[in-house]
Amino acid sequence: MTTNMVRESAKILEFPVRNIQKLREMRERDARMHPVIMESGCGSWYHEEAIREAEEARKQ
Repeated sequence: MTTNMVRESAKILEFPVRNIQKLREMRERDARMHPVIMESGCGSWYHEEAIREAEEARKQ
């Protein structure tokens, strides 16, 4: 018996936009809404500190 069920989430379809200016505005708004992902070493000192503390705890 399989206990692994995979369900696809619903797809959201957009209505076509006929107004070019409105389309540009929508794309700009969507671009601003995406999160910024920072690489390690670029302001994630708290994450690196937590890793260092966890490694020290394992050594003790």
